[in-house]
Amino acid sequence: MRRFDPVFGTVAWPEGLRVLQVYALPDVGAEPALGALVDGVRAAVSGAPVVPIADDRLHVTLDMVTDAPARDVPEPERAALAGALRAALAGTAEIGLLAGSAVATPRGVLIDLHPDGELAALQRRVRAAIHSVRGPGSTGYRLGVLHLSAGYAAADTDTDPLTVLLHRVRPGHAPLTLRQVALVEVFWRPAATPTGGAVGWTIDWTVLERFPLAPAGGAPADR
Repeated sequence: MRRFDPVFGTVAWPEGLRVLQVYALPDVGAEPALGALVDGVRAAVSGAPVVPIADDRLHVTLDMVTDAPARDVPEPERAALAGALRAALAGTAEIGLLAGSAVATPRGVLIDLHPDGELAALQRRVRAAIHSVRGPGSTGYRLGVLHLSAGYAAADTDTDPLTVLLHRVRPGHAPLTLRQVALVEVFWRPAATPTGGAVGWTIDWTVLERFPLAPAGGAPADR
């Protein structure tokens, strides 16, 4: 595992720079099994140079606006982007998933999500909505296997011992229902690992607009 440093598009993402992204946000407080899984993951990485993500900052990244930082996207364009996302997500049902297992990656720890076909389809609609407002060159974020980010590496370390610890986390899986998507303004802050042995990065954001997904068999509810 190598130290993680944020990247905006293809360049370093400096502290304080804010960027528009679209996230699916879990409600850990309403998902006790997910909370137990996340607690187990945090315990597993507590001795490693990994900055874990707090419950209220767990997220699934759907896309990122990379052609301009947030400060250069004026309010009318933000409103247009929110409108396009609202239209693209209208009628989309809540997405039920199984979270787990947790995986050590080259830059941190993630929690796998499956089956992810519906979530991937939602991601494609989000990208199309962004392109409808800002054009096809506006999203340099590489679409890959969707996951729940759980922590970022603060220093280089041997991943093998961490892989063993993550494999031992029980429960190793948990049901998860994604009930909302949000347009967010993201920034990074320096943060120490639980042991204080290294300083890495933690993610933070301001929610600009929420898009509730429809409960099974019903219309979207306010959440």
